[in-house]
Amino acid sequence: MIENSKKKPFSNIYIIKVKSYSSLNYIVIIIKNKKLVDIMVKNRNPFPKEGAFIMGRVVDIQKQYIYVDLPDYDGLPSEETARGMIHISEISSRWVRNIRSIVRVGQRIVLRVVKVVPDKGQIDLSLRRVNSAQKALIAKEHKYANKYEILLQFLTETEGIDLTLDQTYELIGWPVKEQFDFYQEAIEALKEEGEELLNELTDIPDHVRDAYLKIVDENVEVSTVNIVGKIKLINKSGDGITKIKETLNEVVNVIDEPVETRNISLLYLGAPYYRLEIVTKDYLDAESILSDALEVLESSTQKNNGSFEFIRD
Repeated sequence: MIENSKKKPFSNIYIIKVKSYSSLNYIVIIIKNKKLVDIMVKNRNPFPKEGAFIMGRVVDIQKQYIYVDLPDYDGLPSEETARGMIHISEISSRWVRNIRSIVRVGQRIVLRVVKVVPDKGQIDLSLRRVNSAQKALIAKEHKYANKYEILLQFLTETEGIDLTLDQTYELIGWPVKEQFDFYQEAIEALKEEGEELLNELTDIPDHVRDAYLKIVDENVEVSTVNIVGKIKLINKSGDGITKIKETLNEVVNVIDEPVETRNISLLYLGAPYYRLEIVTKDYLDAESILSDALEVLESSTQKNNGSFEFIRD
């Protein structure tokens, strides 16, 4: 038993390791220094695809080569895990005098797969063909892949559910993930429209589906951002109140199908001010929605001989 440990909702965390908390059917997520260490992400294939970006852990450094374990892949039956190699020419676009000045044993790095020979277990990798944006994307995706697996692991630890982790992947994990490019998208979709997604998978028993939806609901929090401001809206015509209501309805309808993580809300503050709040998952989308809303305001007020002003908080 581990004292003072609780199953907490997922947020922007880095998972270090997972232990069974058998007495309470909990899984404990241990955080340490906000760095990922050797965590495996399950893959259907024993080897990565050529051209893919993957995570690896440096296990040996030679004069001309770096050897990297790839714990996300099984490799050959004789191997504990797949292993790849980085030639010195693929370490950096600049001349490398000392490989150890660039990487160290135990370091986790993002790599690009150059060549794969499955029969021989050969995986040639490149460090220099990975830019900073790709590193950030793969590190983030790896984090969400871990979260995805832990949600499935929670299901295997649930009372009344007799499934192994492999079975939960076949029943739920892979069928859901195949509908999305990224694990983050899959997790957020499970939170927002999980019942609809799982209802399409006809092989899932009702009690398993219900248990998994409860796990997702309790443990997944989708991060959102918001833009808040005040709209000053004036229309002095005889039917001004009606026209203002029509304008505000048009603003709210900028988002066709609002959900908890993507919506517009308006609150009356007292004539002639209204509070506008836009909630969505990222700032670019929020700014785009705001731009559309302001265009609607401008078009509608001009048509109705009114005026408006937006004051951003």
